[in-house]
Amino acid sequence: MRKSKLFPLAALTATVVAASAVASGTGVAAESGGPTVMAGGQCTGSWVDVHDTVAAKARPDAASPTIFTVFAGETFPCRKLVVGASYKACGYTGMNGWILVQDGIKRHDGYAGWSGYIPSICTNDR
Repeated sequence: MRKSKLFPLAALTATVVAASAVASGTGVAAESGGPTVMAGGQCTGSWVDVHDTVAAKARPDAASPTIFTVFAGETFPCRKLVVGASYKACGYTGMNGWILVQDGIKRHDGYAGWSGYIPSICTNDR
């Protein structure tokens, strides 16, 4: 498993989830008393499975420009989980967790490697 700056967040997440019930089962307490990340997949490994078609955005904000489309059933390498603007996606409202993924398919004028933010609630860690 890849260890990143978010590795301590994963350990904290396990503690918080075990200690308290969160209404939707998707709340993750951020480090050092920061905002709570409302997320599905958390990029605790190197990959996430996407379970709904979503637009990958330039920034962690639904109003940001779309970089590429991610289709249901695809698996992507993930870089990190971040807190961004709240969104409505995959049947949830008010979520704010975004995962930075890298597109390895040549969808962009024949070039692979574009990165974009997708709603974490639409993913599961692999």
